[in-house]
Amino acid sequence: MPETFHSQTPKRLETYPQRFRARVAGRVERVHISHREANPRFEVILLVERSKPLPPAKTHPLTGMPIAETGEDLDDTVDISAEDENTGQMPAVETDAGFGTRFSVTKTAPKVLYPDFAPLEPGVRVRLIWLGQRQVPGIVAGGYLRVSGMLSTRDEPVIYNPRYEIVPSLEG
Repeated sequence: MPETFHSQTPKRLETYPQRFRARVAGRVERVHISHREANPRFEVILLVERSKPLPPAKTHPLTGMPIAETGEDLDDTVDISAEDENTGQMPAVETDAGFGTRFSVTKTAPKVLYPDFAPLEPGVRVRLIWLGQRQVPGIVAGGYLRVSGMLSTRDEPVIYNPRYEIVPSLEG
């Protein structure tokens, strides 16, 4: 029988961590294509209009691969930190003890209660980088994007290989 360890009621964070999953929408301010002899790398500077944190990625129980995101929108007002699902649950120890006996200990990732404010203020610039790509179809300066991925805010806000959606505009 799997044993699950639960922590106390989580407290809301005062600031966002340096790395977390986020959804960001804004206007493409600049596009940079890498030099022909350089490693393929497509960079975009996105001027943020809206942003929100996303819950930790759920993984498929058999393969461990992340499950594709659904159509979450930036206008949704649901507090993702209050979800009651067991995201991040994974076996910490799984051993075959012999004689047909098998046991596992399940470790649940701690629940995260993000702050009440948006992770990125409107007007902040986020660098989007697609490694291994010389071009990303449809992305041009002046266009509008909705992107999601692991946002790192250590030096400057950056998302590597984000999932993206080209939108006509962000109004309405």
